[in-house]
Amino acid sequence: MPEKSSSLWTTMVCGYAQNFCSNEALDLFEDMVGEGFEPSGSTLASVLSACARSGCLELGERIHEFMMVKGVGLGDGVILGTALVYLYAKNGAIAMARRLFDEMSERNVVTWNAMICGLGAYGYVDDVLDLREWVVVPNGVTFVGVLSACCHAGLIDVGCEIFRSMKSVYGIELKIQHYGCLVDLHGRGASTNSGNTEVAERVVKEILALEPQNNVVLSAFSNMQRLDTGRKF
Repeated sequence: MPEKSSSLWTTMVCGYAQNFCSNEALDLFEDMVGEGFEPSGSTLASVLSACARSGCLELGERIHEFMMVKGVGLGDGVILGTALVYLYAKNGAIAMARRLFDEMSERNVVTWNAMICGLGAYGYVDDVLDLREWVVVPNGVTFVGVLSACCHAGLIDVGCEIFRSMKSVYGIELKIQHYGCLVDLHGRGASTNSGNTEVAERVVKEILALEPQNNVVLSAFSNMQRLDTGRKF
């Protein structure tokens, strides 16, 4: 066993969290602190991000409590603040995520994306569209969150307008995830407008010609078919 160090502890805690072993990760984190290892801001951010991705909200909350006890606040760096926003937004604790987001004195595009994608995933489309206007330099991930929110809310026209603006206004390269959102947008409108289905089918064919096994598009197209079971691809 190598000599224990802060980086080794971090690797172990993150490993447990990423493999959904939240109890083991929590025990190990407490052992780490108990043995006198003070986790750095980057260590805490790494563990919080692992908790966010794996759904270990309880562990993330305990780490947040530890930070407050130790006086580690959002002023200690945008990376740590972003990790907390990501943790809560990713796991549906939207009110807490938004409070932390609003308290941050400095944000970067990753912070904005974490908040926007979390809001979009849980149906807060008005908040997403409002926040979008304040992002100074949005990127492709920003628009995945915004387009996903439009899909959930059935805002087909708004979503299509935003999709078109990506390249024409922001100069952002359209990627497979964005086309997948476009397919989903049209698919959700297929039950009331068969023309949407035809447009979506054309988009699907173009994408699948390039990437036949693209799961994002296949899933979106599957949703479209469920809404329009009488049509054949």
